Amino acid sequence: MSKSTALTLDMINLLALQAKHGDDHAFNMLYTHFFIPMKRFAFVRVNDNMLAEDLVQNVWLKISKRIKTLDDITLFRSWLFKALKWEISDSVKSSKNKILANSAHEDASDSQVADQALDMGQLMPILAGLPASEADVVELHYLNGLSVQETALALDVPEGTVKSRLSRARETLRTSIYEESNYEL
Repeated sequence: MSKSTALTLDMINLLALQAKHGDDHAFNMLYTHFFIPMKRFAFVRVNDNMLAEDLVQNVWLKISKRIKTLDDITLFRSWLFKALKWEISDSVKSSKNKILANSAHEDASDSQVADQALDMGQLMPILAGLPASEADVVELHYLNGLSVQETALALDVPEGTVKSRLSRARETLRTSIYEESNYEL
């Protein structure tokens, strides 16, 4: 399967099951499929390209050892992003303001964090305009394709909370777009 081939949810579940049973090829396919979205998720939170990559690598090392313990394969995507969220949280706690001091405007090579369809320069201001809790659900649900249930599991919040945060985020973005269009007239 090439990098450009999108994996369906059923394919992801099958690959996760195969990886759980020791199939290295399946594990590598999952890694290839999720690396860019995970790196983008981390980058938005730490504003450091190299740190984002390190965090994702650390998560995959841990996942490689723990995937055998995942009881419900259908939870793989939420489990993966929850692990990344914890890794980011641990990193931020250990390095405090060092991460936050990095500028959001890295050199052009850092824009490679986003895949070809999404320019990080456009994404950052949009997500920055939202409260962190709403930015998290928007990114996981809309940009990474997690369902409401998977997003809730990844963020360790009830599904109703995810729905309300998505609703507030949509309203905030709608208002922002409306205000921008009125100023441009």
